[in-house]
Amino acid sequence: MKFKSYIIFFLLFGVLADIYLTLVLWPEMPVAGKWALCLPTLFCGACLPLIGMGRHYTDAVRVFSYLTFIFALPKFILSLFSAIGRYLLQLPHGVADGIALAFGGGASLFFLFLIFFATRHLQVNLTELSFKDLPKAFDGLRICQLSDFHLGSFGKRSRYIQRIIDTAVSLKPDLILFTGDLVNFESSEAKPYLNLLARLQAPLGIFSVRGNHDYLLHGHHDEQERQRDMDHVLDMERGLGWHVLLNAHALIRRGQDALALVGVENVSKNPYFEQTGGNLKQALQGLPEGIFKILMTHDPSHWRSEVVPAGGIALTLSGHTHGLKYKMAGLHPSHWRLPESGGLYTDGGQTLHVSVGLGSAFAFRLGGFPHVDILTLKRANI
Repeated sequence: MKFKSYIIFFLLFGVLADIYLTLVLWPEMPVAGKWALCLPTLFCGACLPLIGMGRHYTDAVRVFSYLTFIFALPKFILSLFSAIGRYLLQLPHGVADGIALAFGGGASLFFLFLIFFATRHLQVNLTELSFKDLPKAFDGLRICQLSDFHLGSFGKRSRYIQRIIDTAVSLKPDLILFTGDLVNFESSEAKPYLNLLARLQAPLGIFSVRGNHDYLLHGHHDEQERQRDMDHVLDMERGLGWHVLLNAHALIRRGQDALALVGVENVSKNPYFEQTGGNLKQALQGLPEGIFKILMTHDPSHWRSEVVPAGGIALTLSGHTHGLKYKMAGLHPSHWRLPESGGLYTDGGQTLHVSVGLGSAFAFRLGGFPHVDILTLKRANI
């Protein structure tokens, strides 16, 4: 998110709302009360220089995010409903302000629920997939798909991250595939969790691709620094024993049979990520003809735009969306931009699985509960 967006949020949700509340809604409030009311906005303002300079960026954004959604945005909603009730609908001030308090308080409780419960209410998603051309030796293969850790959102210690690792290990997968977004803005976010991540093990290995946040485009201002920090993310993943597929493939063998794991750098419809350099053709070069392929690509929009038209890839695994499925007046606005936003999709004999992921770059998730995904591949009876 651009720095000017943080300034807009600060001025609109923080400063404007506080002016209305202290000068219009509660002008008789004691000075100490007004200072207490404005305190979250003052802390948000203190975060802005750090965000603008890129210093302690992850911590500053996390604090700004928490304060904005728990305090500032609910205060703005309270102010908005109060102003509409008082001046547009001409309701008695007591009635208008009572309705406004209900909406503002409800918004704060809603975000508290999202941040401290829904975002950490881990679930296991078990899915069985059938393929007629799956090699016999891989019948029953158990893949654990993990996606979108966004470690910077959880500070330097989190029992939730430990719970994810414990859950994944207890499920005893044959293969672990990570479909991107290990961090939010800086490589340092992953350092406190390396010992936990090192506990992930699978007989056939752990493979990963980059997500859009792993390019660190959101927080760095110096290109050389960004490149160094981006490489450090790769070094940490490789140091954990993960095989990072950057427009490349790897063959997984069982007995005389083999399948191909293919991984691309991020491919997205969003022009902001054009420089991330995903290249499916390069990743597929040199593969034996007709081999069963599993593609890892972070953004599921890549499946519809290139993978389906090209054909030949049995299973594609993506993340990125955080399961963003919401309705408005019976419609799905989220699907206009990301029609494949969570779960299974098929087209022409090709299958896409979109993991709703584990975390979010913001303080909360709108896509429902986080998932550890276990995909069991079965050979269809022919």
